[in-house]
Amino acid sequence: MMNEQRLLSIARQLLEKESAEILSLSTTLDDAFLRAVNYLVNCQGHVITSGVGTTGMVARRFAHLLCNVGCPALFLHSGDSLHGSSGAVRNQDVLVLLSKSGETIETIQLAEIVHQRQCPIITITARPDSTLGRLSTVVLKVHTPDDIDPYDGLMGVGSSLVSAAMCDALVFAVWQCKGMTTQDFFSGHPGGIIAHLKGAKDRR
Repeated sequence: MMNEQRLLSIARQLLEKESAEILSLSTTLDDAFLRAVNYLVNCQGHVITSGVGTTGMVARRFAHLLCNVGCPALFLHSGDSLHGSSGAVRNQDVLVLLSKSGETIETIQLAEIVHQRQCPIITITARPDSTLGRLSTVVLKVHTPDDIDPYDGLMGVGSSLVSAAMCDALVFAVWQCKGMTTQDFFSGHPGGIIAHLKGAKDRR
């Protein structure tokens, strides 16, 4: 096993790099971010999030959090979309794609299908000039240097965290725009600890 102090040093260095990249996002938010928020807030159908692998997990989390703030959302795996599930996307929906490279084959094919339906496409990627970027209505760039991901940038550790942070910023902005109250939030959580906390609050 590696020296314990060496392990702690490696872990701390990674956290410092990840923290720095998340912090840098605050300086990159611009009109593209505002346009993305506008599409999400004014969506007349569902926000459909999609990706594969690690970014797919981030996309699934994003859909869940959007639902929490009163923005109907669903996750669609890009691979499944090529076998009939793309029919879930209608012209009143908004598609949000996550791909570090912007060249994920399955996600590109989904974007091409949805592009023909004239749905707005928001892409979160490290490469705005990628194929996905060119197919998108709005592109949100997330800077992800390779040294925060193992295997020369191939394993999406830090990059997925930075993408998740961008999603969190979008969720918070949507929440502010929709003016969702604490009572609204509780109504969507009839189970678990949140329901228990509401019950305790009501009994006071």
